[in-house]
Amino acid sequence: MMNWLTYLNDSEQFSTDPLLKMCISHYQFEAIHPFSDGNGRTGRILNLLYLVQEKLLNVPVLYLSKYIIVHKEDYYYHLAGVTQRGDWKSWILYMLDAVENTSILTQELVEGIFNQMEATLDYGKSKIKWYSKEVNELIFSQPYLKAKFLGELLEVNSRTTLTKYFAELSDAGILSPKKDGKEVYYVNEELVRILGR
Repeated sequence: MMNWLTYLNDSEQFSTDPLLKMCISHYQFEAIHPFSDGNGRTGRILNLLYLVQEKLLNVPVLYLSKYIIVHKEDYYYHLAGVTQRGDWKSWILYMLDAVENTSILTQELVEGIFNQMEATLDYGKSKIKWYSKEVNELIFSQPYLKAKFLGELLEVNSRTTLTKYFAELSDAGILSPKKDGKEVYYVNEELVRILGR
């Protein structure tokens, strides 16, 4: 495990392109198999964190898991290829293909979210007097919203006022109320739709 960490973090001794290093280190992590369960998920998270560390990503948004799950047979075939035949080339090409395809999908996803944010901001401002860029950003920060979060942003403690605000957001079709027991939360259906692609 220490050799693996040294390989990842010692750029002077191992001056490999960060994407190639990610491919190689992912295989090594899977071969070490340090946990009884969850090595694949952990390895994919480590890929993201490494790319952030190397400044190839600003935030860990490259979701390689989806590609790997869809192409699971190829993933295991190429992993085994390194172990059984020393076939690093096929493994690295597979992983780089995963990065390329996932990058394209991620870019489309981010553009879709930003376009929807822009459209919702314009629409929200035209329908609701108090709607602002900050409210819009909050609504798009996650797929659902609780009254507490909006209250904190707007510095509103009155439950009556917050209920009125959420009714306006709901009437405008920006958020949809959902109940879970006694808890009420509000869903950004457009964001859920985009994320579900």
